[in-house]
Amino acid sequence: MLIDYVLNIIENELGFFILTILVSIMLVWIIVLTISFSRLKAKYKKLMKGDNKNLEQLIKDYMSYVDTATERVDVLSRDLIHLKEQTDRCIQKVNIIRYNAFADTGSDLSYSIAMLDNYDNGVIITSIYGRNESVTYAKPIENGKSRYPLSVEEEMVLDRCLKIKR
Repeated sequence: MLIDYVLNIIENELGFFILTILVSIMLVWIIVLTISFSRLKAKYKKLMKGDNKNLEQLIKDYMSYVDTATERVDVLSRDLIHLKEQTDRCIQKVNIIRYNAFADTGSDLSYSIAMLDNYDNGVIITSIYGRNESVTYAKPIENGKSRYPLSVEEEMVLDRCLKIKR
């Protein structure tokens, strides 16, 4: 009896029933679209960060910022190359040896010190201490070699200095 009643309503009101189903489907679809739109709007606001600029203006601003940053990086790169060239010519390798130049004096008061740049150019300074006098002299070093004869201590301090890697 109930089934006959429902079937009778469906037969008589088929158009209304189909319309009701379509309206229900459309209502669900509108709810889904509204939720999707709300999420998309939230993402858009996050992208815009609260500014009232359009997307095109934001992209132009970012591109201008990138261009400025690129110019700054280029300037810094040139400065870095210049600084590296300068520091390569600064003293970077230093070694010292103290020794007793004469048997009758003690305390290792004589010394030789080598100071070289990154290209192994520099100087060896030697001070020979004696009881009655002290003598100090310097010998230039070019490409790790001296055009003047070196004492054993000077060769030792130069070898140690050349082994320092920078």
